[in-house]
Amino acid sequence: MLLTSIAFYGCGCAATTPAPAPKENLHTKSQTNTTENDITVEPTKEPIPVHSAPPLPEKPFMPTRLSIPVIEVAAEIEPVSVLPSGQMGVPESTDLVGISYPGVLPGSKGNVVLDGHVDSYTGPAVFFKLKKLKPGDSIIVSNNTHRLTYTVESVEIYPTEQAPLERIFGDTAEHRLTLITCTGKYSRKKKEHEKRLVVFTKQKGEL
Repeated sequence: MLLTSIAFYGCGCAATTPAPAPKENLHTKSQTNTTENDITVEPTKEPIPVHSAPPLPEKPFMPTRLSIPVIEVAAEIEPVSVLPSGQMGVPESTDLVGISYPGVLPGSKGNVVLDGHVDSYTGPAVFFKLKKLKPGDSIIVSNNTHRLTYTVESVEIYPTEQAPLERIFGDTAEHRLTLITCTGKYSRKKKEHEKRLVVFTKQKGEL
């Protein structure tokens, strides 16, 4: 069962810096008559426009399905809340994936956080193969009307007490999706695994 403290959990969006006002065009024809003493100023060259990727549209939605084709994951998603202990809940069913809610939703800036079991008393669970993901693999979240694809950037393992909470749950101006599960040995005394496996991804189409 995955329980990870979210003391730094944030569900807001970072403020964006307004674009600067366009510069006034100085290359206009003078309306006054010129004289012999007038100084001719050569017009400066127009700057070469720099093309950047258009901003991603803000259309947040509650996902109901998770698909990770490369490891054959196709699971339903259900909202999970923050427990009284300050920890993120996890679905009771080992076949379901939880999304932290209230929280950031796919389609909006910030960190969408999903969690799930790695195993159960009867065998592998929904996130058992998560450790096999590699940078470049695709992760898809969807519902009946929306669908978004995220690209894996890294798969990292941390001792439970050393997981980078700010990176996992903190605010970001990017469109990100983070998946969390347990890994390592299971402690019967603590009733949890000794490590956390975290998959960091970014929405496809975002530079």
